[in-house]
Amino acid sequence: MAIACPACGKENGEAETGACARCGCDLRRLRAVSRCADERLAQAAERLRARDWPGALRRAEESWRLRHTPEAARLAFLAAAASGATRKAALWLARG
Repeated sequence: MAIACPACGKENGEAETGACARCGCDLRRLRAVSRCADERLAQAAERLRARDWPGALRRAEESWRLRHTPEAARLAFLAAAASGATRKAALWLARG
């Protein structure tokens, strides 16, 4: 996943080093947060397949807090809807 440098805005690809190619800003922590968000999203999908709706919702929300992605919002919507939390599902639908 490409990461935009918070200092200069340049998109840095995955294959690049831990520093921004343009300004040299350290991107290692930002990449670590991104990896954690991806892990939580994968866990949410696993829990959704296992029909553990509260677990799936919790993991999707954790992913969202780390990085706002449409995928996290969609998974949170599905888990909330499956568990019968219609208000929460409506909020996630609006975010996705």
